[in-house]
Amino acid sequence: MAHSLRITLALALLTALTIGVASNAAAGGRKVLDATMTGLPVPGTVIAGITGAGAPWVIDEGRARLFADGRIHVVVEGLIIPALGRNPVATGKAVVSCNGVFADDTAVVPFSPEGDAVVVDVVTLPSPCQGVTVFFTSPGGGWFAVTGF
Repeated sequence: MAHSLRITLALALLTALTIGVASNAAAGGRKVLDATMTGLPVPGTVIAGITGAGAPWVIDEGRARLFADGRIHVVVEGLIIPALGRNPVATGKAVVSCNGVFADDTAVVPFSPEGDAVVVDVVTLPSPCQGVTVFFTSPGGGWFAVTGF
């Protein structure tokens, strides 16, 4: 009897997981990008038309995830100017580039002096959106961290 109950529970869990994955895919859940981020090594570096900030930045850890329906999730930890030993900027945002040009950006989020920030938002993506790059930037758009390098 206990063995039957375990099998029934396992099948129910498998069914629920399958339905959850299928509904996520149907809701535009296909991942367009899942990448780590690196800091800005040389001030003013231009990538995909987005200009880097005026000082070098280093990052302990950063990750960007972007989905086909525009959902974006970016986490940066320890993103600082090494000469200062801290982050001097109070807010930041994520910028998405597709096809080598600016596509959209997110709302501004808090950015701690320790260099930590989390962006959870929805952006508008062009069709097609290829060669995706995600930046973490100042509110004015100068980038501090980028995916793909």
